[in-house]
Amino acid sequence: MIFLKRLPVPLKRYSMCFLLSLIMLRIIMRNSTDITTQSFNSTLVCDRSDIAQQLVEQLNGTMFEVTNQSASLPKLAMKQLEFTGMFILAVRNCDSDMMALVDMLLRQQPMPVVIFTDTYDAQVEKQAIQLGVSAYVVDGLQPHRVLPLLSTARNRFLQQQTMREQVQSLETKLAERKIIDRAKGVLMQQRQCSEDEAYRLLRTTAMNQNMRLAMLAKQVLATANLLETHPQT
Repeated sequence: MIFLKRLPVPLKRYSMCFLLSLIMLRIIMRNSTDITTQSFNSTLVCDRSDIAQQLVEQLNGTMFEVTNQSASLPKLAMKQLEFTGMFILAVRNCDSDMMALVDMLLRQQPMPVVIFTDTYDAQVEKQAIQLGVSAYVVDGLQPHRVLPLLSTARNRFLQQQTMREQVQSLETKLAERKIIDRAKGVLMQQRQCSEDEAYRLLRTTAMNQNMRLAMLAKQVLATANLLETHPQT
């Protein structure tokens, strides 16, 4: 404050604003949540009580803390998975029936899945890969190594989700592009205009009606189809 008193009035005001901004920034950062450390509560299905206890103790207090637990996958209720961010399956034998249940689970709620099994089955492993299981570990369940493995599985899952969303977005854009091209063709035929003129007409109409271009193109195609099905007399 002694320093501020010696400053000219305009500079003093600027310094006060700067200090207030720093204070507000520190408050915001203190209250904000870092997504890299937020909780990803785990659901554990394990058919051995001793292993289950070791896993629960190992993950206690971590971002993957076990909040739901079951000794059998078929007995697991879907409602238990509502707030689950990680699914851990640790069983002696993982078979195709279990993979079918995992498939059902992932369709209901996509999440990272880590499977530990004592026996190797090439067909089951193939199913796990096709389902997008984040990690499939055979005869390698060591409780002290589970945490880094879950972290890697989570990061892999998030990366796959991002790639899947990007592919879906690209497919949507390509599909919309085809619809717009078809609508341009309809307008070119109806109005005897060029492709550029048809596109400008679509774009201008969409802007005036506050519509997405692809949505307007769908309406143009629907109207053209209706007129074709029920021609005016």
